[in-house]
Amino acid sequence: MHVPSSKAPRSRIDTLSSALLAVVPRSLHRLVRFGLSGIAATLFYIALTNVLVLALHVPPVTASVCAYILSIGVSYILQSRFTFQVGRDSFDQIAKFVVTSIAGLAVSWCVMAWSTNLMAWPYFVGATIVCFLIPVANFFMFRGWVFAVGRSAEVSS
Repeated sequence: MHVPSSKAPRSRIDTLSSALLAVVPRSLHRLVRFGLSGIAATLFYIALTNVLVLALHVPPVTASVCAYILSIGVSYILQSRFTFQVGRDSFDQIAKFVVTSIAGLAVSWCVMAWSTNLMAWPYFVGATIVCFLIPVANFFMFRGWVFAVGRSAEVSS
């Protein structure tokens, strides 16, 4: 029986990181990894929501909430391993990630309520604000609080 090496995932991450360095300036490397991780987690959320609704006939709101909760886990794995490349997980780190993710959901709800109900703007205006505001806020929260990447680590990544 073949047991996969524990170094395999790290070498795939290193390979992808090297490929990114070939195309993206070093100063933008972490930001690009953050974006790719976010896109992957979003695609997971969309796919899972659709599977739950279309194949399992789960009501859409329930499906969306379930998919969102599971996508937080996927996002954590991608952000911790690929974007910020932390060596180990800790309860504190996971809790901070969940708090940040739920805060993002709350801010998203508030922005949509404000833009559509109070300002009477079309929903896509609020959605556009959310699409820019939440990722920017999350990047800085993840970097400065959740994964606490210092300046020296930022330069070397």
